[in-house]
Amino acid sequence: MKKIVVRILALLIIAVVASGCIGGENTSQSTTESTTSTDSNTFTLDKSKFHFYMYGLATCPHCKKMKEELPKFFGENSLTYYEIQGNEYNGKMFEQLYRILGVTGVPVIGIFYDGKLYAIINGEFPLDYADDFVGEAKKAKGVLFITDKVYLIPENNTEIINKLEYVFTNGEPSEI
Repeated sequence: MKKIVVRILALLIIAVVASGCIGGENTSQSTTESTTSTDSNTFTLDKSKFHFYMYGLATCPHCKKMKEELPKFFGENSLTYYEIQGNEYNGKMFEQLYRILGVTGVPVIGIFYDGKLYAIINGEFPLDYADDFVGEAKKAKGVLFITDKVYLIPENNTEIINKLEYVFTNGEPSEI
């Protein structure tokens, strides 16, 4: 019985994720425009020290956009992508993000700098903001979680941060 409930919950999460992605299409135009208008002259941190871990869906236009743009801006090996649809393991890992953060939409992107998690973004973002996210997280001494609002997970909350780092670094990579 417990396994059935878990499977139903997983299916509901995937359905909500898919609908969240589809439902967000109307607002993607302005975000998409700002994502492509990056200016590397305003970027202050070493791009080669960034790595992005992204949970997404092949059918999501925001995921597709970020899968294309992140490697262009940060380098070919800067992105690890985890497809949720059709991958039970990644679905379970995404479920952990839901349990910890309450995220229901994709993409969910973990921004790591020099091997450390600094920000989690639920959705598309302008690429040149990545260094700002890292800088602000360092100043605030924690991990930023950016969705419709901005939250801070304090750096002394090591149990949660370690769980999040594990979820982002231990999915089953999919083709980009």
